Amino acid sequence: MTARRALCLLTPLALVPMASTAAAQQAQPFPGGSPHGAASPTAAAPAQPSPYDPSMQAGGLAPPPPMQAPDTPPVPPDGGTERRLDEAREEDSGRGLELAWLNVEGGYENVGLQTFNIDEEELTAGFIPTSANGGVVGAGAGLRLLFFTLGARGRIGFFNDWQLFSVGGEAGVHLPLGKLDPHVDLGFGYVGLGNVKSAVRGAADAIAIRGFYGRISGGLDVYLSPVFSLGANASWEFMALTRPGLSSQAIERIKGETAASPQQAKADLLAAEGSGVGSALALTAVAGLHF
Repeated sequence: MTARRALCLLTPLALVPMASTAAAQQAQPFPGGSPHGAASPTAAAPAQPSPYDPSMQAGGLAPPPPMQAPDTPPVPPDGGTERRLDEAREEDSGRGLELAWLNVEGGYENVGLQTFNIDEEELTAGFIPTSANGGVVGAGAGLRLLFFTLGARGRIGFFNDWQLFSVGGEAGVHLPLGKLDPHVDLGFGYVGLGNVKSAVRGAADAIAIRGFYGRISGGLDVYLSPVFSLGANASWEFMALTRPGLSSQAIERIKGETAASPQQAKADLLAAEGSGVGSALALTAVAGLHF
């Protein structure tokens, strides 16, 4: 009875240390943060390194650098390019697209009706001179498409014994260089003598010389404004000329005017058709309008 009472008194005293031990074990964290060694869900996760960190390497290869944002402004051109563009704008004449042109010209012309055939008796029988120097005027008009022009041109040469008329088509190639416009042109058309004068009046009225020409020319125009230019032009043309034969009545009339003249015997030469191959060289100043 006494032993049972002593056991009952010792039992509560033994349970106190056991409860203290259990409380201490609950206060200590489990290894790894959980009873099973896993990380605690409430524990802060360690910071992840940037994939573009230069120190990060995998297999000896560094990751590529980050791509540039799409809204990044383009790199401006260097100062040299801008300066060249400004200079080009200053040198530009401001010429727009040219569609049509018109010009007039005037200057000096030398003509030889028998340049390549010196037998003047075949062409004029000596009744009129076959070479002359004098002034020339002309005009042209046409269309232009970028570097190419197409138009028509007429000229009149004024000489002591006759006038030389020509009219025909013209095609050219131009090279616009700011305010400068060098060009080369080719032309072809009709040419003839008019207002022929002669020491023998009947011969002047009867002789008619006409034919065709081929012309090559070149020049330089300076655009003083987008619609007005001044320039110079040089041209050379080849002329194939013919003289129709005169009737017997025309020849007798010429003989009547040349009585006691050395030319009377030459009048019979005009009965046959004559021909000649000549040329003309012209130097002119040109003023033009451009639309």
